[in-house]
Amino acid sequence: MDTLYSYYIISCVQSLLISFILFFYNSKKRKINRYLAMFFFTIFIYTFKVIIFQEVKHPAIYYNPLKLNFLSMTLLYSYAIRTTGVYLEKERLHYIPAIIEFLVFSIFCVIVSFNPDFHEILLAIKFMELYSISATIYILIMCVLIIKINKLHRIQLPHFYKDIKYKSLLWLTIFCFICIVFNFITTIRFFFLPESNIMFVLYQSFSLLSLYYITIASLVQINIINMTTPDKKTISKEGDEKEELEHIFQTIDAHLKTHKSYLNPSINLKNFSKEIHIPERLISKAINTVEHKNFNNYVNYYRIEEFKTLIGLEKYQKYSIAAIAHEVGFNSRASFYKNFKEMVGISPSDYVSSLKNPNKETVNMS
Repeated sequence: MDTLYSYYIISCVQSLLISFILFFYNSKKRKINRYLAMFFFTIFIYTFKVIIFQEVKHPAIYYNPLKLNFLSMTLLYSYAIRTTGVYLEKERLHYIPAIIEFLVFSIFCVIVSFNPDFHEILLAIKFMELYSISATIYILIMCVLIIKINKLHRIQLPHFYKDIKYKSLLWLTIFCFICIVFNFITTIRFFFLPESNIMFVLYQSFSLLSLYYITIASLVQINIINMTTPDKKTISKEGDEKEELEHIFQTIDAHLKTHKSYLNPSINLKNFSKEIHIPERLISKAINTVEHKNFNNYVNYYRIEEFKTLIGLEKYQKYSIAAIAHEVGFNSRASFYKNFKEMVGISPSDYVSSLKNPNKETVNMS
């Protein structure tokens, strides 16, 4: 019993302290750090609840609504996507399982408080076992999602910062792997292994070491700017704004070349922003700063370059100019002709003629 109390008291104090530090510390990324703060606060609530309810024998205590298994990892997921800058159209939907968890246990807690016999019904249908399995599956899913987001963050970092030392979310990836192992051990212990003091000590020690690890990692990165979609204030504080915008432009340019997003006739700034996970404002500003173009002109430039490539291929010799224009993403013949002449200096038909008659002089071909 002393070991149990010692473990929970240490966890309780540590998690409360780190949650206050992360929530109130005046960091450059204070809003993002608050997701970490709330994660640690859920751990505090859980451990504090265990300490307070340790001597309560009423069965209703099994159904207290402060379990928060569906909330903790969701907060870490929010921290990861905010740091990486991933756009989620319905981010709040990820918190629905946590809301359902809280409501279900609140209802059962009230029912069992007034009718303890209902506890026997829940035991008979193995409600807590089903809950434990569903919570474990949810945590594992969130861990996998966080690991995938962290991988994207690692790929994007060099495009935003010259020095990426200490900026990656590797520590969070490691913690997610620890959680996967921890939940695997918990499941085996819960369903297959008999209770023993040695297993209990090993289990709690592993849990406490994991908490220490993420606590130290969180404090190390508390003031390190590592967002891959920094806002204007962050860019100006981190270094030269133009240089950072050039890094962002390189990310945009590489994405367009790799995925050929410009071939999509319905592409616009809004859906491209969702596709590449960079805010619309930064995309516009980066393109304007480096290329002195707006987004549509920049996309049309790539479409016209694609047209020039296709028109020279044997496969497209029988295609009409309008058909190839549609192939490269233009919605209308008029828009294609207008943009082509503005960018190349001659009409598409003159350009095609010049390819067939290379000796014929043309004006301003580029």
